[in-house]
Amino acid sequence: MDLSIEAIVTGSAGDKAELVARGRIDAETAAELEAAVDEQLRLGRHTIRLDLGDVGFLSSAGIRALFNVHRAAKGAGGSCLVSRSSEPIHRVLTLSRLAPLLMEPGAVDRPARGPVSGPARSPAPAAAPLRTEQVGEIVLVGFDGSAAATLEGIVVGAPAWTSGLGTVDETPRNVPREAFGIGIGALADDGPAVTSGGELVAACGSVFVRPPRPFGVPDSLVGSGDLVPSIRLATGLFWEGTPRGHTGFEGAEGGPVALDRLLGILLDRAGAEALAILVVAEVLGLVGAELIRPVAEATADDHPAAGRAEIAARWLSFSREPCHSGRTALVVGVATRGARGALGDVVRPFGAIAAHLHAAVFPHRPLRRGVTEPEGIVAGLGGMSPLAVMHLLADPAPVLGSGRPELVRGACWFAPIEVRGPQR
Repeated sequence: MDLSIEAIVTGSAGDKAELVARGRIDAETAAELEAAVDEQLRLGRHTIRLDLGDVGFLSSAGIRALFNVHRAAKGAGGSCLVSRSSEPIHRVLTLSRLAPLLMEPGAVDRPARGPVSGPARSPAPAAAPLRTEQVGEIVLVGFDGSAAATLEGIVVGAPAWTSGLGTVDETPRNVPREAFGIGIGALADDGPAVTSGGELVAACGSVFVRPPRPFGVPDSLVGSGDLVPSIRLATGLFWEGTPRGHTGFEGAEGGPVALDRLLGILLDRAGAEALAILVVAEVLGLVGAELIRPVAEATADDHPAAGRAEIAARWLSFSREPCHSGRTALVVGVATRGARGALGDVVRPFGAIAAHLHAAVFPHRPLRRGVTEPEGIVAGLGGMSPLAVMHLLADPAPVLGSGRPELVRGACWFAPIEVRGPQR
């Protein structure tokens, strides 16, 4: 007998789901259960109840599936538990000693529908639904800019690094939980940034960096206890202070969210010249580049910004089409509509705005709808190995354009930022 699964959306805000399964959960059907739960998590429904009252068989593969979906929902800040079970399901989970972990109390033989006998209980107060607002093709979820205090950033290095000129200040910089940085850099213990530094993202006490060589494998260091990561930057941007303005976002009618369009909306809402940006989102497709040679090898005629395609190809690996679909990205950087002074040295055209953004890419990790605190989310990503670290590009011009980063849904934190040049 095959497995059928019916999804019923519940909760006053449509943020909960009940999956009613019928049939058997074995090696052939366990993946169907995991896929059904994963779909609900991707839709932002992180409180999931499994009605297995009409499931007559559970194999070891099924047990693993129940454990996997429980762990996935818990990682998203939610839960996925068996709310009703048949006697065979209850027996297998009890004998395997997993019933307390995977089942709600009293789940066995609980009626699928209708009132439950016993004394009446006062219903739990319903959570207030999140305020949503559609702006063009993007839906903002729980937008709040009231805590977006202005931050101060500093440009590290100088644009001349691309031609091998000038001096580089490689003073190690600590990355505590409230520090953020992007650029060409390395972990401090990995040596000088000009010889070992590649694309780097630092956020909330975690650092993700790609070594500057073809097919380089990204590495990371996550702060914990008294361990505070330290980095060296050959060039980039660094600031301290967590952006506290925040909003969730998703595409209207399931459509894509163009990153440049989202940041343009936030710039308009904040009324700021420039914004510090932190985004965690499910990816539809990213477009970007990665440094594949050390900065120390640059000369006046041979460097990434020499203006010749054949030279740039020796320095940078470009995504030839949008990549990393279905994965989770951590994006850090700055966005502006009209950069002046030091900020103008680090931003470049990014679709309809100007920006400098780096992304660390991870396996898919569900993100709870309406999340407001970034620190725990970044720490959770830090527990996974990064798949890529890249400098994002956006050129939506038809035919000849490289494309633009597009997201499915996620959360964004932002704050006005004032950027000054490097200290002399």
